[in-house]
Amino acid sequence: MVNLLAGLCAGGTLLFSALFWFAFDNASAALLNGLYAFLYFIAFVLTREGMLWLAKYWVFFVFFIQQFTLPLFVLSDNFETELLLLVVPTAVVLVFDPSERLPRYGLSLIAIILLFLAKTIPSSDPILSLTDADARAAYLCVILVLVMASVALTDFYLVDLHTIDESSRKLVHEDLLTETANSQSLYTQADELFFRAQRKKKPLSIIAINLDGFRQINEMHGRSTGDQVLVHVANLLKENLSPITPLGRMHADNFVVLLSETPANDAMRIAEQLKAAISRSVVLLDNTAVKRTASLGVTTSNEGCLAGYQLIDTALVAMTNAKKRGKNKIQSLSPKGINPLFRDEFCQPS
Repeated sequence: MVNLLAGLCAGGTLLFSALFWFAFDNASAALLNGLYAFLYFIAFVLTREGMLWLAKYWVFFVFFIQQFTLPLFVLSDNFETELLLLVVPTAVVLVFDPSERLPRYGLSLIAIILLFLAKTIPSSDPILSLTDADARAAYLCVILVLVMASVALTDFYLVDLHTIDESSRKLVHEDLLTETANSQSLYTQADELFFRAQRKKKPLSIIAINLDGFRQINEMHGRSTGDQVLVHVANLLKENLSPITPLGRMHADNFVVLLSETPANDAMRIAEQLKAAISRSVVLLDNTAVKRTASLGVTTSNEGCLAGYQLIDTALVAMTNAKKRGKNKIQSLSPKGINPLFRDEFCQPS
């Protein structure tokens, strides 16, 4: 944003220099004004060198000096300087963070003081004297530059807001480690898919996956290695599922797959494929190739199912039952009708 503002100021400065030179035929005024364009470009150097805080103040410092000197020494007395009031408050808000109140209020106050001084301090004969018609033309150019600057700054501000919105949504709905959905997002999607399946009279199946012996990996190799295994498994599941199939991590090493409009037999087939893919995959831990297995739980909606969250809970219980039977097993359970206020017992063996 600082470089954008500096570029707009430099571009507007060069535009007015061209106006002074070609329209008003005054090379000295054009050169004097053009010097400020080079001062603005210093902000790019400061930003590149990592001195962003200095670049912010530098842009406004040059802008203030330019707006204070030009009406006094370059342009005639009837040239307006409302540019200070129109641009500075908006630019300060865009450049400085909301927590930086001192520079935001301070620079806006300086702009008001400079405008007052430019209007009240007597000036000598200007280098460039303009007629009333010329002054109106120059003022129109100021307005056009302001419109251009407002459009550009607003566009960048909206882009920043969009980026912030996407980042916020990502934090709320995504598991940052595996770049899959988190538990909150999974429950929300499960409810949406369930009611959509109910309207279409189609089944919704869910697969819950838990890695066998994952705790040992964390204890023997550390959490960073365990995180690598989770990322590896998440990528493996993505490769073996359709790109539009919702996939997420509930917590720790528990993953959940939502299969829209998928009957029980197809869900079991997909679960077998995922189990085989995990058992065949190899993970490198401290230069050692290690194979992992997983326990899976599968459930499919029926007439007794009341909501999507119930299916996830049922699949998790089925997964737990599968682990009790040993490693690398699959267990299926059917949901039964329950009161949503009581979620302790919600499954019966299929």
